[in-house]
Amino acid sequence: VLDEIKESYFESVHGASIKGRKTDLNRYEKHLQPLFGKRKISSLAPLDIDRVKIAMKSHKPATVSNALELLRRLINYGTKNNLCTALPFKITLPLKNNERTEYLTPEEVGRLLQVLDGWPQQDVARMLKLAMLTGMRRGEIFKLQSKDVDLNQKLIHLRDPKGGKNVSIPLSEPVKDILEDQMLWKSVNSASLYVFPGKNGAMRVDCSAVKRIKAAADLPPAFRIFHGLRHHFGVTLANSGEFTLDMIGELLTHKDITITRRYAQFLPATKRKAADRAADLLQVSATSSNVLEINRGD
Repeated sequence: VLDEIKESYFESVHGASIKGRKTDLNRYEKHLQPLFGKRKISSLAPLDIDRVKIAMKSHKPATVSNALELLRRLINYGTKNNLCTALPFKITLPLKNNERTEYLTPEEVGRLLQVLDGWPQQDVARMLKLAMLTGMRRGEIFKLQSKDVDLNQKLIHLRDPKGGKNVSIPLSEPVKDILEDQMLWKSVNSASLYVFPGKNGAMRVDCSAVKRIKAAADLPPAFRIFHGLRHHFGVTLANSGEFTLDMIGELLTHKDITITRRYAQFLPATKRKAADRAADLLQVSATSSNVLEINRGD
């Protein structure tokens, strides 16, 4: 039943270390447990998902989406660990109209990099630079082990990421330099398996320095550094006009292109260029068609 899967999930290594654990637990107790706590996953049907939406109709779309995402995450965990069978249907999440897309101005980026370059804990500085240059999630960085970094093939292997399936992302030269420096630092300071180890070499579960770094760089109070730098990565690529949404989604390891579409709003120049090109093609097509009609008339 779902209650048993929930207990197993939050007692697992991943479930015990996620940043929003307390919020997820409250969300489960308030929205999911009353409806599904004693239900077997095999008994759930699409109408049950509608029951959640109806029961939460007074809440914001983002709140409903977060509750359903938690339900989906628990079921995926149960399926992966043979605690239940997979759902025969897909749980569709409501659009989060109130979801923020965070990014930094060039001036803010400059201040942040200046602070990071002079920060006394350079391992923390490298961690945030890695987040900025790869768009990796906070949990993916915390879980990153030395064996996951392939400097020869220039790949970073992400094990057990948010999407559930292990994936790899390309390792650029600046990121390669950051990781080489971090590996050298770790070889002297820690025997931990983790690239950015926490207390006593264990997997890091938090980074208290980010608040001080944010204050020192005078970043907006609402800017969430790890989450925000991931968004900043996506926005920067979209603004460049050199990357398709599909490619941005690949680099951010999105499972669903609808998640990446939030960055479409940052593609005005690219869209105008595409519209101009479409008009050119249509005019050429129309001209060619007229020529054919004239030739037929002759």
